[in-house]
Amino acid sequence: MDNSTISQRRYCRGQLLREQLLVPFLVLSGLVTLIPDHLKVVAAPPVASKIVMPTEYFPPPESQGDWRSLLPPNGIPNASQKQVIQQKCGIDWDALQSVWEYTRTAGGNSGFLVIRRGYIVGEWYHGCNHSTTYNIYSSSKSYTTAAFGMLLGDVKAGHLPEHRDLSLETKVFSKKYLPEAMPLTDPRKADITLRHLLSMTAGFAAESPPKEAPFKWVFGRGSDSSMAQLAADPGAQFYYSNGGAAHLLPLFHRITGRDLFPFLNERMFGPIGLHNIRWLQIGGNGDLGPYSQGYSGVLTTAREHARFCHLALHRGQWDGHRIVPEEYYDFAWEPTDADPEYGGMWWIYHVPERVVWTRGARKNNGYVVPDKDLVFVRVGDATSDHFPDDFGRHLAAKVIATIRD
Repeated sequence: MDNSTISQRRYCRGQLLREQLLVPFLVLSGLVTLIPDHLKVVAAPPVASKIVMPTEYFPPPESQGDWRSLLPPNGIPNASQKQVIQQKCGIDWDALQSVWEYTRTAGGNSGFLVIRRGYIVGEWYHGCNHSTTYNIYSSSKSYTTAAFGMLLGDVKAGHLPEHRDLSLETKVFSKKYLPEAMPLTDPRKADITLRHLLSMTAGFAAESPPKEAPFKWVFGRGSDSSMAQLAADPGAQFYYSNGGAAHLLPLFHRITGRDLFPFLNERMFGPIGLHNIRWLQIGGNGDLGPYSQGYSGVLTTAREHARFCHLALHRGQWDGHRIVPEEYYDFAWEPTDADPEYGGMWWIYHVPERVVWTRGARKNNGYVVPDKDLVFVRVGDATSDHFPDDFGRHLAAKVIATIRD
């Protein structure tokens, strides 16, 4: 290297040092406008948040192989199998087994299934097996709102021209959509939108329909109905109201001419291989209906409910086919102003990772952790008063804590 090159480099380093010292002086002196353009500090563009894309794997139906698994056919995995689980899916199996023990604190029969990156990495059962069906109770509500998401997708695509006015903001207590509600027993019902019904903010009290003549009660007919008058103005408050949600059942039937279960069986359950499922019905026998219960009553297995959650993890897409419109999840997974932990009949927690989950009585829950490519399901028959406080949130945090990458 010749002397001229060395001198030039020394000059450049000296010039850079002088410029670095000059900039803060000019800023502190209020002379920042005099800084040459090449010296002005330009703020770096914000870094986009990392979007985790779930693994492109979709399990075949149970009759054709079911979920892929990293577990041995029987017993606990050996050391090398545990190592494979950690290498492929980043899960500490021993830590996960301790979470299973946590789920057992309430007693009773139960099952616990954990799927990461499309692999079963943990599966335990007590008093039952992977084919045992459970009533997942209010976890059924997420199935109902998904059906409405599909219905709104049909409207948007022009498949239901007679209902082209239908949207989340449509006021549905009208002669067109809920003629059974006429005349209104509370004038405020005229302001209830589909969004309100799907997010438990319609203003109905936190009550459940009776077994006998449930829809007569739902529409506020009879002296024993607490549905006649609203407990709050529509949109003002969150009430976990099965009675309010029950209005969705005749509404869905009026728009589609079909009940929830056959609609979903054709449009969702069949395409994603979810076959071990049925839905209890209410109504009929002289009352409106019968209809699939909607707010409760889905009977299925842990593995089958995991399919529904896996579909949600992929935001409604299954093996290259659009099952549920993606914008449904934008609505269903966005909390309402009335309750920061409830969206469109999905619960939303941050532990601190965002966890969206279906929540049913007796802790029959399904969890989706989008940023971790993770789905897990807990089923069982123990009554809720046997569980630790805030069991659902703690379970989510414990499962996420077993992830090592």
